[in-house]
Amino acid sequence: MPKYLTAASAVLALWVAAASGEVLTGILPALVVLLLAGADYVLWERRRRPWHDWAVILLLLPPILAAVWITVGGLVTGVERSDEARLLLEVGPGVALTGLLCTLISYHGRHHPDESRNRTGA
Repeated sequence: MPKYLTAASAVLALWVAAASGEVLTGILPALVVLLLAGADYVLWERRRRPWHDWAVILLLLPPILAAVWITVGGLVTGVERSDEARLLLEVGPGVALTGLLCTLISYHGRHHPDESRNRTGA
C-alpha cells in the first residue's frame, strides 16, 4: 500500500507544482511533498519495511504540513483566483494530499500484531 500512496502523492504533488503558478502556496509545498514523501518511501524500503519506525513516521510530518498549506495558503496570502480555480488548484489537491499522506503515516505507525499479544500475556 505505501508504494501506491506514495506514487499517488507524487503525481498529485507534480500536478500542483505544474498547474498552480504560485511559488509560495503551490510549487514549494508541492516539492516538499514530492521530495520528502519519496525519501520516506526509500527509507522505509531500505529499512526492510519496519513496523512503527519513528524516523519513517516523522519524515512524513513536513509533507502533511505542506499539503495543508497547499489547501489554505492561497486564502491566507490572498492569491487572486476564482472559486473554481481555488477548488481545482488548492483546496481539492491539498485535501487529497493530506488524506493520502495521513493514510500513509498511519500505515507506517501500525504496531506488529505480536506486540499486543506480548503486552496482554496471551
